[in-house]
Amino acid sequence: MKRFGRLALKILAAILLAFLLLLAGGFFAVRLGWTNVAGESDTDSQEYNQEAQKDQVIIKDDSVLAKDSLPTSTSIYGPHEEANRCKLGVAAKYNDYNAAAIFQTYQAVRSEVLLDRMLLAMKLRLPNREAFAAELSACEQGQGEAPSFEELSALLASPRSQNLYTWQSGEPWQIIKQAVIKDQATINAAALQAGVQPRLLLSVAIVEQLRLYYTQRELFEKVFKPLKILANANKMAWGVMSIKEAMAIQTENNLRDPQAVFYPGDNYAQLLDFATGTDPVKERYNRLTDDKNHFYSYLYGALIIKEFESQWAKAGYPIDYRPEISATLFNIGFNHSLPKADPAVGGSTIEIEGDKYFFGSLAYEFYYSGELSQEFPFK
Repeated sequence: MKRFGRLALKILAAILLAFLLLLAGGFFAVRLGWTNVAGESDTDSQEYNQEAQKDQVIIKDDSVLAKDSLPTSTSIYGPHEEANRCKLGVAAKYNDYNAAAIFQTYQAVRSEVLLDRMLLAMKLRLPNREAFAAELSACEQGQGEAPSFEELSALLASPRSQNLYTWQSGEPWQIIKQAVIKDQATINAAALQAGVQPRLLLSVAIVEQLRLYYTQRELFEKVFKPLKILANANKMAWGVMSIKEAMAIQTENNLRDPQAVFYPGDNYAQLLDFATGTDPVKERYNRLTDDKNHFYSYLYGALIIKEFESQWAKAGYPIDYRPEISATLFNIGFNHSLPKADPAVGGSTIEIEGDKYFFGSLAYEFYYSGELSQEFPFK
């Protein structure tokens, strides 16, 4: 019996040791960045790239692109207004719910570049996307019917279709929506300091929140749902934007190193400095895990986006209005950021209400959905 007891103790000790080694391995893997994988690529990546390249031609032809604003035109609704009305009529035919949001945004912002990107987001969720694309192409060639604005208003006054974007249909979105509206001033302040668009920052934050809500359902039901607050990531990735410690440290270092490819400029160098005598490790953790004030979570997130934008602009491939690329890079990390003309959209995948989303494509879909455009307008 004694021999059996000693054997049992040895087996138990071996199991405990293996468990401790597993935990230690996981800790160091996260801390040292070994878990930062490139993720998957969206098979629709070329669609996003073609749209971006097409819009660059429009912008160049009209010479109307301001550095920090969406393109406008001397014509109220763009140089191809009739074709645009035709496209809106096609969108109404395929899904009047999403077409109504696109029509409303087009009337408010009057940018055909924005219109085309909103239509792309819609197309990529349609089951009959090829037919939709063919009719949009006919509009561009002057072969489609172009309803008047009055006819479009009447057609889209009472949508009957279901929303194509399933992430807007679930209860988590309603909680997230209310919470980010509460954080509106904080998001705007962080984006302003970092020099990025608030809506772009919000796009990344929204995807992180949807990922957390749909992967932590039990916690959502017990904590986030009753309190109507944003989810805070676990100890491996901190705060409402799920930023890992290694990425936070690299973000700080990029601000201080003028030779770094991610260096955004002298104006940002001291934004994440620590007060003299402060323990950086402790202070960084406190900044990113503060449940009552999310400013630093958003500021770190905005500066990560800014650093990616700086790297790609220096290489000759600006991504200022490409939320699908900014979000993909945010998700896969600095080590996987390789500027080029035809970048892949992707990152980690999220299943929402039965649909598979890529991190980058979901950011694009939110950005160009028109949701929260009153609180976080297109700029």
